[in-house]
Amino acid sequence: MKHQPHFESAVKEHLILGADKRDAEKQRDLWLSRNPAIKVIKTHRVKREPPTLLTRIGGKHVPRVSIVVEYEEPDVRTK
Repeated sequence: MKHQPHFESAVKEHLILGADKRDAEKQRDLWLSRNPAIKVIKTHRVKREPPTLLTRIGGKHVPRVSIVVEYEEPDVRTK
């Protein structure tokens, strides 16, 4: 019997930024719709980003929250 190499899939993370919770969720949905082949492992809750000088002077369009999506890419190896 031939031993086949064992490949473990690597979990990757994608950081999604938004001006507020609704914007971040919209950006997450857009990113997921553009990447239908990925396997989502976990979607983290919306997290407030630490305040910076940019958020103070940048107005309402500066990212203030983020969502992390853990995922695996599809297995494209041929047998």
